[in-house]
Amino acid sequence: MEIVIVDDSSTDTTWEMVAAFAATHDNVRIGRNTPNGGVAAVRNKIVDLASGEFICFMDDDDTSRPDRVELQVSRILAYEEKHGADLVLCYCGRHVVTGGSISTAPSPIGSVSPEPYGEVVANYVLGVTASGGKRIGGPMGCGTMMARKSTLQRAGLFDEKFRRAEEMDLAVRAALLGAHFISVDQPLITQYKTPSTDKAGTRPLDYALMLRNKHRHYLDKQGLYLASTLFARASFWSSKNQMLKSRLYRALGYLAAPHLVPAYFRRRFGRSA
Repeated sequence: MEIVIVDDSSTDTTWEMVAAFAATHDNVRIGRNTPNGGVAAVRNKIVDLASGEFICFMDDDDTSRPDRVELQVSRILAYEEKHGADLVLCYCGRHVVTGGSISTAPSPIGSVSPEPYGEVVANYVLGVTASGGKRIGGPMGCGTMMARKSTLQRAGLFDEKFRRAEEMDLAVRAALLGAHFISVDQPLITQYKTPSTDKAGTRPLDYALMLRNKHRHYLDKQGLYLASTLFARASFWSSKNQMLKSRLYRALGYLAAPHLVPAYFRRRFGRSA
């Protein structure tokens, strides 16, 4: 196992500590971004430096269970052998620590068979799924992801214009190449929620809309661009507990794409609806 550490122009003593650690561990490789490039630039440098066949990512404020790598590698290999898939992204469950409280996130994407792949995942990420009663979704954060290095490279790595939602952009591009999305449905990491400027204010919404603008050609082919942007606004205001705004944008989204309404009711209330 190899450990790759990338410092994103830290202003404390992190780089000196990392360099001292690497000097005494043969399996540690280090790199540094100057100036600060953001999370996508860090992940790309990790991929560039890594010599291993599989890569899993960890943010600096998270912890992993000791068997995380073993379980995710085994899951990928078993899935590839069974399905003949050559593009696979594997996620895992997580505990989430916010303030002093800990919770368990919902099961990740691909935790229910048959695991989703292709355009249905792109539509899910872009908020315009029409999968009826079939459950395809779940969290898919980069901090829980493992994939072959070649899979990340074929998907085009991470777009460095994104300082947030970079994993969503990569997921859309991978899905449009036919990638399969699977998971180990166990909490293999503990994520510690910490504030940052890229999470403050309307920044999450800005990047959600940026994601849709990037993939507008794909959404326009389905007549779903407007609906997708409205659903993004609905999700953002829901996260801020401004439910009136959220419901208004969601209603406008379904007015813009009425063919999604039956699938919404089936997911929410069951097939009998």
